[in-house]
Amino acid sequence: MENPHGTDRAVIDSQLFSKLTAELGLGLVALKKTSGSTNTELAQLASTGEAGHLSVYFTEHQQAGKGRLGREWVTPEGSSLTLSVLVAPGAGFPAQSLSWYTMLAALAWSRAAENISGVKLGIKWPNDLLAGEQKVCGILAQMVPTGDSYAVVVGTGVNVNQVRKELPVPTATSLRLAGAKDLNRTVLLAEYLKQFAALDQSFRQVAGVAQMPLPGNDGKSLLELVSEKLVTLGHEVRVEFPDGSTLVGNAVQLGSDGSLVLEYGAGERKHVLAGDVHHVRRADGKYA
Repeated sequence: MENPHGTDRAVIDSQLFSKLTAELGLGLVALKKTSGSTNTELAQLASTGEAGHLSVYFTEHQQAGKGRLGREWVTPEGSSLTLSVLVAPGAGFPAQSLSWYTMLAALAWSRAAENISGVKLGIKWPNDLLAGEQKVCGILAQMVPTGDSYAVVVGTGVNVNQVRKELPVPTATSLRLAGAKDLNRTVLLAEYLKQFAALDQSFRQVAGVAQMPLPGNDGKSLLELVSEKLVTLGHEVRVEFPDGSTLVGNAVQLGSDGSLVLEYGAGERKHVLAGDVHHVRRADGKYA
């Protein structure tokens, strides 16, 4: 059956992908036509030792994926980039630093999108990327035990070339709708992995310390680099907790542990961790 979207939704070119990623030191690479959940399937391979550091599990059509808090995450075939990357830095790497890989992935995607498509993306704490004030990417990371240490599977789903009627909610968008100049998914996928691998190498060189300057990043730390892209900062936000309670405050900074620091009341501050919240929204009702 002819693809009504033309070459924009051509399958990933495996030969071009291999050429573009040959020097990245990737682990197992699986390019699948369909998948239930890339995170689940890569986590299984990691737990059995079949997948190692920087293994990649990509699918053209994810059927049973889950986003944060178990929200359904399904992608139309050929319209998005849906993949998971395994980070298994070994026993000497601090387990608590693995939580930073959600933000590291967000930073990698923001760089890749701008380099290839010309679209600038901002990071919405704790796990989204926005084009303007609309969501273009969601990220879900999950810890995986691997022998005597832990690894993390970082799943990302980027809306690449959907048109408006294909998006599930008004707050979503795609790179196409955001004015992308290039929608070649193979090139975009390879660029993301290039940026991810470079950031991962630098982060491991500083032993996972988010406040330490990353080699090759103009003397800036991962904390600083993410903060520069974090569109949540500077806004009054409403945080909803699982028990039904809420907190409204100004998002003033990103904590050294990846928490969002809110200032409220008479200058009181609270560090909010991603795992402790149900929703984070701007107090003015905008998604960002």
